[in-house]
Amino acid sequence: MYAAGMTLLEENYENFKNTFEKVVQETIHPDLLTPEISYDAEIELSEINPKLMRLLKQFEPFGPENMTPLFLAKGLTDSGYAKTLGSDNEHLKAFVKQGNSESFGAIGFGLGIKLDLVTNKNKFDAIFSLEENEWKDTVTLQLQLRDINTSNG
Repeated sequence: MYAAGMTLLEENYENFKNTFEKVVQETIHPDLLTPEISYDAEIELSEINPKLMRLLKQFEPFGPENMTPLFLAKGLTDSGYAKTLGSDNEHLKAFVKQGNSESFGAIGFGLGIKLDLVTNKNKFDAIFSLEENEWKDTVTLQLQLRDINTSNG
């Protein structure tokens, strides 16, 4: 359903690629160049608990016809230990809270370039999914960050 295919001679590939890129550049609407993430609900971190995770698991399996629920939380702060991970510092690891809420581990794959948004107790908003993180026989709830931005609140 989400796939398309065609047959192309190898010697025509470069010409096809260049023509395709040119047509897209000439016809794409500028609004389509800004990535957009939709979320399912705004949530307070105080609402995240094992019961919520059990409820979310009842909606599995997730995939193209049943996407993983995404949440928005506003006014988050990091505990002060945010850091980048990966050989090129491409990932972000943080421990976040909202007001006086419990702290949650958060991982953002490909978000290492946004480390400055979460340092120095800066408030930020995040879109994330919830996952269980198992380490040393302990299971904790973790936010899998999809994107973060400076908080307006």
